[in-house]
Amino acid sequence: MSRTDLFARYTQVYAKAQAREIVPEGAFVRQLTDIPHGGLDIGIFFKPKKSKRSVQVYIGNPIPQDISSEEGFLEDDDKTYLSRTLISNIKTLDYCRVIISAGKVLSLKKDRIEFLKKAQRIIDVILRKAKNVLYIGEFDHFRFDRDVRTLNEFLAKDLKMDEVSVEAAAIPFNVAAPEYILLSGNKIIVVGSEPKVPQGEFYLVGGIGYQFDKKEGALSEERLFRTTVDLSPQGIDAAYIDTMITGVTEDFQTNLHSLFFADVWKKVKARPVGINFGGNVLVKSEASSDIWTGVFEVYLRPVK
Repeated sequence: MSRTDLFARYTQVYAKAQAREIVPEGAFVRQLTDIPHGGLDIGIFFKPKKSKRSVQVYIGNPIPQDISSEEGFLEDDDKTYLSRTLISNIKTLDYCRVIISAGKVLSLKKDRIEFLKKAQRIIDVILRKAKNVLYIGEFDHFRFDRDVRTLNEFLAKDLKMDEVSVEAAAIPFNVAAPEYILLSGNKIIVVGSEPKVPQGEFYLVGGIGYQFDKKEGALSEERLFRTTVDLSPQGIDAAYIDTMITGVTEDFQTNLHSLFFADVWKKVKARPVGINFGGNVLVKSEASSDIWTGVFEVYLRPVK
């Protein structure tokens, strides 16, 4: 398909679009996008009874995994935390716990009191949201741990690859280094070693057209379109859009095409529907796109 054809096909469709994507899915975790966190880092941990590890959905920066097993007013060498359990020992869930970081060690009494007040207000809001979800009588909304796998877990346990095959299959993912891959069925594969997923609200800002050439590989046609909606009130301006899109087009074949069309997807029913880079960029394949030609839609999370 020529560049002109791609423009004709997509430009008008997306020009007025103001689509929003909230990731990850789930009646409880979706509600976390409007938490008034005031610049504090928040981690919500989901720990099943039959697992040694917990899954974290975080706002801001992630909370260290070793803090997740503790509760109360906590400190390590770098920061002060407040940890509270929302739900514990219900069915197959060991706990769902929220932990808030002050961002630094608070040595003064007045600073500790102020932090505790802010953190408690945040916890009260999250607790109300948790109660609203529990009110509908569906406990599975708190089993977010089942939706998240690390890349190594996915390759070794789900695809039953041996150690050598896992290492080989992981190469394109480790080179591109996305934050996570969103699969059909709302499953998430985290490329890092810890099962942690950034929470955020994403806005459609444009798209990247491509064609696959057997000799040269996937060729980016650069940005084919961008929405005309003013997203500056959300903290998304033209400079931010240009910077983010350039980040994924600099090595288009490695960063995008090879991940969406990796050989590993031939071994499972699930398919990648979105790839997140750095927490702030979400790239989704347009529905009619295939390995030969198509468009990758670009969504951005506002800078806050």
